[in-house]
Amino acid sequence: MNSLFKTLYCAAAITLFSESSAWPFQSGSKQTNQKKTGSPDDESPMHDLARHRGDGAFTKHSKKPANPDPNRVGAQPLIAGNSQANPNQQQAGELNPANRTNSPFSLPSATIQNGLNGLPASSSYPVPAIVSKQDAEAAKENSESDEEDGAELPQTLLADSLHQMGPISFEYIYTGEMFSNAHGGISTKRATKYRGNLDVTMTLDTEAANWWTGGEVFMYMHHSHGTTLTPEFIGDGQYYSSIDTGPRPQDLTRLGESWYRQTSDDDSTSVKFGLQDANADFAYADLGGDFLNSSFVTIPNIPLPFWPFQTLGISSLYQHNDRLRLGSGIYDQGRNQQQWWVDSADQGLFFLTQADYQPFAECEGALLTVVKFGSWFTSADTNSVDALQTFDGNYGFYTTVDRMLFSERCADDQGLGVFFQFSWAPGDRNQVDRNFAAGLVYRGLLNDRDQDTCGVGYTGLFFSDELGAISGQTSEDVMELFYKARLRPWLSIQPDLQYIARPNGLERDALVAGARFEAVF
Repeated sequence: MNSLFKTLYCAAAITLFSESSAWPFQSGSKQTNQKKTGSPDDESPMHDLARHRGDGAFTKHSKKPANPDPNRVGAQPLIAGNSQANPNQQQAGELNPANRTNSPFSLPSATIQNGLNGLPASSSYPVPAIVSKQDAEAAKENSESDEEDGAELPQTLLADSLHQMGPISFEYIYTGEMFSNAHGGISTKRATKYRGNLDVTMTLDTEAANWWTGGEVFMYMHHSHGTTLTPEFIGDGQYYSSIDTGPRPQDLTRLGESWYRQTSDDDSTSVKFGLQDANADFAYADLGGDFLNSSFVTIPNIPLPFWPFQTLGISSLYQHNDRLRLGSGIYDQGRNQQQWWVDSADQGLFFLTQADYQPFAECEGALLTVVKFGSWFTSADTNSVDALQTFDGNYGFYTTVDRMLFSERCADDQGLGVFFQFSWAPGDRNQVDRNFAAGLVYRGLLNDRDQDTCGVGYTGLFFSDELGAISGQTSEDVMELFYKARLRPWLSIQPDLQYIARPNGLERDALVAGARFEAVF
């Protein structure tokens, strides 16, 4: 009976989600030849420095191991059909710690490992950094195509000797963007600004150093410069740029992460401790990583330690089976860390737990579906929104869903995906009690542009009734449209348009237009 039930369940899942009863669910997805960092034949593993997440959603369920990305730790979709899936092998990711830009389709990085945020995200992020597994696939496909033509394009601008020195690998990624406030907001006068962010990472593989297996030392430094439009020209609460350092100085150089991770011999469990970005492992939708608005990468009303507010902590990931992965973390939360929308009265600890579930992981050929549930609590005393009382702690919950709708007939790694995220926190102590976001992302929409991605998304920030009674703020709604073109394996450019309704719930509707580029050196 169990066998019969499983067969009927898989058949129902495939029938329910198929656009066509034939091709969308054929097995045999393209595979990448990514190795662990430090191996001599390491081709170009990607790592989500901070925000770019999610190309894993463009992989169907298959009994074959599904293109793991050994360079991204954290909230990765579980690997279908692989009973020994590595909790550190995430299916998504892009490099760019600045909140920041985590995305399913980012630039390739030579040997970067384990994640930061950029918001996005990230990608890793939140939010605001650069590179993903999709990028690794893109780089490999481009390389294979060039080899057929008798030429091979470089994956990075710098020589391999500057990326790999024995057991130590380095990665260098630069993100730059130019945006203008074309209409509304606070002001449109001289409202054009440039913002840039340089990410540098170092990874030490203990196995490659002939010390012990499963160990990894990771350090990440970033330099942010330039200014954004938010404070003087738009006034948006959900930063339009995932590489905005927010309340911190706009020109900022700091060591963002420094941690050690140990992975078990069977790759089912990993533990990480040190200075780290919780958003690299938790609380994001994989397919939201290519959007530039920071709320698609970092859920705005969760006061977790994220770029550039990383703190000391310890976190763990456990792959229970093909369908279920569990994770948790405990992080330092200092008083007034300048997190969004909450005011802590003293220092405490931030606790977070998350479960990632793939309902159709055991169904051969089913398109990827990942559902994540998480909750958080902080022991730090939290001031009420009206500043008249102090609560013992703060708490909330969130959920995200990533779903591939279909893949193209002749290319499993191209197609359309949808994502959704929702977060809630009590309005008596959080200025924003709800966040909702959703979007569509397509990879390979245009002929002969198989590695390009485009997307449209909505994110809404809903201010609590307590805050509304004081300030009159109600909500802020953002619609974003982008097209990300991969010009070279190491270079992408992304035109972006955002319509921001009621910035911060107070200002005139704004129209923000610009472009971002990402280069892997």
